[in-house]
Amino acid sequence: MKLIESIYEIKKDYNLFLFDQWGVIHNGEKLYSNVEKIFKDLLDDNKLIYIVSNSGKKSSDNIGRLQKMGANYILKAEIITSGDVCLDYLNKKIGPCKDIGQNFYPIGIDYPLLKDTQFKKVNNIEDSDFLLLTTTSGFKDFKRAHSLMEIALKLEIPLVCSNPDVLGLHGKDIHPSTGDLALHYNKIGGKTLVFGKPEIEIYEYVQSKSKVDKDKILMVGDSLFNDIAGANNFKIDSLLIKNGIHKENFSEKTSDIDTINTIKSDSQITGVPDFIINELK
Repeated sequence: MKLIESIYEIKKDYNLFLFDQWGVIHNGEKLYSNVEKIFKDLLDDNKLIYIVSNSGKKSSDNIGRLQKMGANYILKAEIITSGDVCLDYLNKKIGPCKDIGQNFYPIGIDYPLLKDTQFKKVNNIEDSDFLLLTTTSGFKDFKRAHSLMEIALKLEIPLVCSNPDVLGLHGKDIHPSTGDLALHYNKIGGKTLVFGKPEIEIYEYVQSKSKVDKDKILMVGDSLFNDIAGANNFKIDSLLIKNGIHKENFSEKTSDIDTINTIKSDSQITGVPDFIINELK
């Protein structure tokens, strides 16, 4: 693991750059100051860029958010969300979604991921073939969600989750995210089908579009559990942004590698980056 001062130090070594969204490009409220210039310079140098986000929503909704933040060159890169990949697998009924059924019951925020598809939303959990969990942004009633999951568990109904992030970043605050709810269902014994980093489907999806060899791909992210572990799983290089989801863990008193070794989760693997940087610049 190498500490670098700027992404420009390693720019020449990669042809495809994968950027996480929250904690790397923006903090949920505004863009980070250096990102627009970095995207412009990479594009001017004929580098390929994809924004690879653990967003349970479609990429079109993420484009709207970035537009409101004033993104310009950032929007010249294609956005791939875990919601996009989840929708693709469900529509094609492939992989873990092969025998998923038709009826779904939404858990958390009822985001219309499956609008205008073959799937039907039902009002009673007992009538569902699967639970659909896309986002908990603004969601408050976790007690009721847990109660519904207890019912689904008894009925052996699987949960499809399109955002595996356990923690989220908004402004300066770090808070539980959608994946935390999926993790609860898994802990109580429920079957969960999760799309997004650190699972490799989203990386496979992007590589199939880009046709770039793995040794020329760099993942830039702030989550050891998702971005970096996912890059490790897919066997591509990665760059960790310290000033993101783990910012409260790092200090000048402890070396970066020792800090990373202390960031643990009972349910997630801690990835190890090839490079580390204080903030994206």
